[in-house]
Amino acid sequence: MELPNKENNIFKLKNKIKEAADVVTLKFYPLSGKSLIFKPGQFVIIYLLGRDASAQGKAYTITSLLEEEFLSISVKRLGDFSSALCSLKTGESVKITGPFGNFYPADTMNDIVFLAGGIGITPFYDVIKSFTGKDAANKKITLFYSNRTKADIVFLKELINLDKKLPRLKIIFILTRDKNNFADEFERVNVKMIKKYLKNLNSKHYFICGPIQFVNDLWQSLKKAGVEESRIKTEAFY
Repeated sequence: MELPNKENNIFKLKNKIKEAADVVTLKFYPLSGKSLIFKPGQFVIIYLLGRDASAQGKAYTITSLLEEEFLSISVKRLGDFSSALCSLKTGESVKITGPFGNFYPADTMNDIVFLAGGIGITPFYDVIKSFTGKDAANKKITLFYSNRTKADIVFLKELINLDKKLPRLKIIFILTRDKNNFADEFERVNVKMIKKYLKNLNSKHYFICGPIQFVNDLWQSLKKAGVEESRIKTEAFY
C-alpha cells in the first residue's frame, strides 16, 4: 500500500550501466521534471508499467545523490520482478513512490561501521558518497564489504576512489569464494574479523545490510560481543 503524502511520479529510463556480474544500475528521469527529495540511504518503491508483472511494487535503495539530475537504483537479478526491471529498455517508464526509510547515520554519529553483503552495499555507497567537507573530516567510517568473488563487487572502482579520497574511510574487501590477492579477508564476516580492525566495539554505531542470514548472524554476534542493541541498525534484502 502506498503511504500518504509521498511523491508519486512517472520516471523514464535514460541509461543502464552494468556494475557487476548480475547487477545493473538504472538511471531514471522524472517526466514531470520534479525530482524526489531524499536522504542518502533511503529507498523508493518501483512499480512496473505496461507489462505482465506483479502489481505490487518492490523497494530499491537510491544510489544517486540529491544534487544529481537523475534518480538511480542498482538492481541485482534475483527473481521475476528484478529480472523484468533489469530488462527495461531506455525510454520505458516506471512509477516511483517515496522516499522511505531511516537507514542512515544520525548527525551525532561520528564512529560508524558499515557491514555489507553483496547488493547490501547500496545504502552505504550512497551515504559514503554524500560525506564531503565537515562530514568527511568528522566522521570515521569503516566498511566491511563481503562478496563471493571479485566479479561480484558492486561499485568497485568507485569505492576504491572514495577510499583514496576520504582519509577517515577504511574499506575491508572480503571474498568468500575467491583467493584473489585484491581482497583483505577470505572468510565470512565475523566478530573476530571486526576486532582485528577495530577496538572498543561498543563505542561505535553499526549498520548491517545484505541477505537476511548475513544480517541476522552479524546482529546476533555483535550482541553476544557486548554491543548494545541500540547501536545496531539492520536492513535485510530479499
